[in-house]
Formats: sequence, structure tokens, C-alpha cells
Amino acid sequence: MSVPAWGAQKATPHPVFKEGSTTMTRQAIAYPAGGTAEITSFRLPFEPGGEVGWHKHVVPTHIYVIEGTLTVEFSDGSQQAFEEGTGFLPMLNVWHNARNLGSGPLTALVVVAGEQEKAGIIFRDSQ
Repeated sequence: MSVPAWGAQKATPHPVFKEGSTTMTRQAIAYPAGGTAEITSFRLPFEPGGEVGWHKHVVPTHIYVIEGTLTVEFSDGSQQAFEEGTGFLPMLNVWHNARNLGSGPLTALVVVAGEQEKAGIIFRDSQ
């Protein structure tokens, strides 16, 4: 069996999100002072009708929608939807819920730029 040599085919990056310095609500991104930096990433699958629960991001976070449409719901009842292939920086210190209002599955990649031994995402029921 023939195996191509590493690097024989050049990989071409396909950006999923252009650099950002503000959140979706135009808050400036600032990395937390002090502590030891820690990047955490996880895949977040939703079934139809699924939700994360009310939470807020206290450190910069990037979310990329792999499949489906992710709907962010705010306390005032307003919503903002992010479709498959979309990346965004969620707002900081604002309570919201992430939901799958579609009829198919939803999967998102979440990358949290926080610090060791401190939660980057706070859930309302944990306070």
C-alpha cells in the first residue's frame, strides 16, 4: 500500500472567523489580568429543542456553529440566530440561553480563553 509523504499535498486554511476585538454586542475584548492563562475547548451537541440553560461568559469566548442553527435568547425575550458555518464572540457578563429551535441536530465548538482554576462560564443556577 502506498502512503503519500507528509507535506506532499499542501493544506489550505479556510478561516471560520475573522479576528475580532469586540463581542456580538460591541463590548471590547480584554483578557483577564492575573492568573495563569488556560484555553479550554469543547464540542457542544444539542438535540432539537435542546438548550444550555441560562449562563454568562465572564472571559472571552469564541463559538463556531458546526451544524444547525444556534439561537441566543436574552432576558428581554429578544433572540439572535447563528447559522452553520458562523463564528461569533458572545457578550460578556450578560445572562442568556443558547438553544436549538430547529428540527435537526445542532453542534457548536466553544473555545474559552480563561485562566486556570476560574470558571469562564457561570450558570445562573450555580450562584
